Amino acid sequence: MNLLREKMNREAMLRGTLVSLTDPCLCEIMGNAGFDCVWIDTEQSEDSTHEILCHRIGALIGEPIPDNQFFVYNLRRDNWQDRLHWAQLCIAQAKPDLVILDGIRDVVGDINNYTEAQTVLDTLLSIASWSGACIVCVLHQNKALEDKTLRGALGTELQNKSYETYECQKDPDTRLFTLRQTATRKYDITQKLEFTVDQEGLPVLEEEGARNQEQGHKTTLDPQVIVQTIARGEDVMRASVFAKLVKNKFPEMRNNYRFNGFLFDAFNKGIMTKEILKTGEIFYRFNYQQNELF
Repeated sequence: MNLLREKMNREAMLRGTLVSLTDPCLCEIMGNAGFDCVWIDTEQSEDSTHEILCHRIGALIGEPIPDNQFFVYNLRRDNWQDRLHWAQLCIAQAKPDLVILDGIRDVVGDINNYTEAQTVLDTLLSIASWSGACIVCVLHQNKALEDKTLRGALGTELQNKSYETYECQKDPDTRLFTLRQTATRKYDITQKLEFTVDQEGLPVLEEEGARNQEQGHKTTLDPQVIVQTIARGEDVMRASVFAKLVKNKFPEMRNNYRFNGFLFDAFNKGIMTKEILKTGEIFYRFNYQQNELF
């Protein structure tokens, strides 16, 4: 932990942190140390972007969206000729560590034009160089069963210039999503990630969803009930201790997506608030009236 603090104070590159230190609260500590993300949506409507932001991303991180670390821009209303220019301005202003461009097809006029594709990829490579950000581009595959390559000349150039590529497929019968690595310049990831989407619209890892279904656990719990069961009159509790107690008491909360959804509800309803010390330690404060809970 001392080495971690030292590197964070120096704003040095952190590598293998979650492999060496497995406490999930470290994600929040590193996030609050300045890991910023820009999401550029060129395809969905503003209403859809807002719904995904509040009801999916917000639920997954377990709290209101941090407007000083997660920046969202919807460029659907702009002309395709202007979108990449606006994207550059967004990145230059936010100075993020991660950029998600969803999707890259909407910054070109002709997906099969190699000149346009080369220009866009050169621009993105330049942005990655001067910003130091990791840029994730979303592009659909060809729909033919015999050809699942990335679409058009743009897809070909993107495949050639990418550091890594991943494929996400949905089984129409089981509604199971499978994410797997299809190419890499360095590190091979052979394990697939499989997930479904629950009734609340949140992704659930397949192994967790199957286990919860087999054991007959409830899919939702009142956050007030969880807090009153775990807090037992305490005003403040260390976040890591609280998370461990919740997951031990309520097996369905061992699914991190569901646990983060509970946190999101609890924060929004004012049942809990989060406090971060200068040391980076995270505590939860419980805001309830004793007579309401006991």
